[in-house]
Amino acid sequence: MPGLYGSLYIKLDGRDEFDLTARLPNVHFLNLQSTAPAITPDWLTIAGSDGQRLKSVSFGATTITLSLFIKATNMAEFRLIKAELQSIFYGRTLIRLRSSFSPGKVYNVLANPVDIVPIQNSSQSLVDLTFTNPSGMAQSLVQSDKLPDLTDDLEYSMNIPIDKELKYQYEESLFDVYNPSDVAIDPYRQHHDLKITVKGEGNSFSLVNMTNNTAITVNTSMKQGDVFILNGVLPYLNNSSDVDTDFGHIELAKGENNIKITGLNNVDVTFSFPFLYF
Repeated sequence: MPGLYGSLYIKLDGRDEFDLTARLPNVHFLNLQSTAPAITPDWLTIAGSDGQRLKSVSFGATTITLSLFIKATNMAEFRLIKAELQSIFYGRTLIRLRSSFSPGKVYNVLANPVDIVPIQNSSQSLVDLTFTNPSGMAQSLVQSDKLPDLTDDLEYSMNIPIDKELKYQYEESLFDVYNPSDVAIDPYRQHHDLKITVKGEGNSFSLVNMTNNTAITVNTSMKQGDVFILNGVLPYLNNSSDVDTDFGHIELAKGENNIKITGLNNVDVTFSFPFLYF
């Protein structure tokens, strides 16, 4: 029943994405799903005090299950398909998976050992391949700075507002950055990807997220043509790490973030990050 089947898109390290079901027509994609968020609380116990106090919460790795139906015409073809699947999925680097059922989200995963065996007395197989998702989350197919041009690559389950156009490049000193993720974007504690690019002219400048009070001050002057980049928590000016800052950083809360930049003329700021989802 063709209506039951979807497409599985795979991107291997340094290569273009491809459709597994187009490459292997006798392999039918059934489902791609994740286990529940692996919440890991850190509790503080105080001697002589009742109960515990919550210090912090992190999210551990999850398991991704890929369900396939192999419909080979004979055992020789089955063995060829098995060898090709193992060649695709097993390697030394993470691979990216996404499906036609949820095309806007991707998982970066590493395959777990699962034997592919045929149903008794046949050359067919229903197999559940499992993968470790070390980040514990899915992320958006596109980075924020590719919007609004690639809005069609998003989907309804991604907390995208319907009443405004999302953009992440700004030419004003006061603006809002919308984070539709299920979590805050935290490059300091959680090592989330967040790249902020700043252009402008001035002796020094400060970038402040007034929503969560994170900020960075850059004490090095900038002139026309200079480019400052805050890549996570690492600052660069014109690709050099020799830049004087107060060692601050920016985090993005869930939803709207009110951002203010002071000290620069002709401001041009871009926020680039993937959206994260459970």
